[in-house]
Amino acid sequence: MRGIATYSDAGPSEVLRGLDTSMRLLRARTMATAVVARLEQTSEEDERGVTRMVWGNAGHPPPVVIHPDASQVVLASRRGQLLLGVDDTTTRTQQVITLDRDATVLLYSDGLVERRDQHLDQGTQRLQQAIAELHGTSLDDLCDGLIDRLVDGRPDDDVALVAVRLFRQDQRRPPEAGPDVVPPGMPPDRPRPADWSWEFEDV
Repeated sequence: MRGIATYSDAGPSEVLRGLDTSMRLLRARTMATAVVARLEQTSEEDERGVTRMVWGNAGHPPPVVIHPDASQVVLASRRGQLLLGVDDTTTRTQQVITLDRDATVLLYSDGLVERRDQHLDQGTQRLQQAIAELHGTSLDDLCDGLIDRLVDGRPDDDVALVAVRLFRQDQRRPPEAGPDVVPPGMPPDRPRPADWSWEFEDV
């Protein structure tokens, strides 16, 4: 999937469609869920202080956006889409959300929110409650706090959690964002991602 995304420069829906096709051609007799998200920003959006996130979802738990004012949005698709490996002729769609500076995006596997004795909606509500309790913390503390509150050392399934935070571009780049490195060969007219930092947890 990463190879398709970086080589083709395709949008999230086309990346998912391409992966479906590759799975069929390679006779990969498996199914999988995935979210593909891309952060984009034009010069005009940079001046306005916003960033676009374009994403597509193939049967995966929905990302959650945490706005700077602590409000949350669960990015559930208007219509659920098939898992990868089910039908490569299915129509894949993508959606767009505009993010302000200091917004945080959470992407996670179902092991974070699903329990054998609990409905998925209840798990999502527990996630949102934990997010509210941890508002204002660093990415490290946010990830650690979510794992502590939701998994408590006894996961029913593998847990992966990615947190991405957009930093202000009208101020000095914070150390937490890491070095400002652009891969060699990046076309000069291609929209660059906004300043962001990410944290990954795998349990």
